[in-house]
Amino acid sequence: MKKISAKQAALVSAHLLQTTPDLPGAEDFFVMENRQHILDALYVIDGRHKRSHKLNGLYTGLWQKYFKA
Repeated sequence: MKKISAKQAALVSAHLLQTTPDLPGAEDFFVMENRQHILDALYVIDGRHKRSHKLNGLYTGLWQKYFKA
């Protein structure tokens, strides 16, 4: 069995989790929670949790960086 990196695992998880809401706006709490889990994983993968990272404390652009949305 081939091992995968944490980054690959987060990206696969993001594709498996429902991220499109069925309810209007942010009323679909399940989907909003999934989105937050994905962003939290990408935050750590990108190294933004480290004080030395120039974007420490910001989630801006994470989705676009890893998913080319």
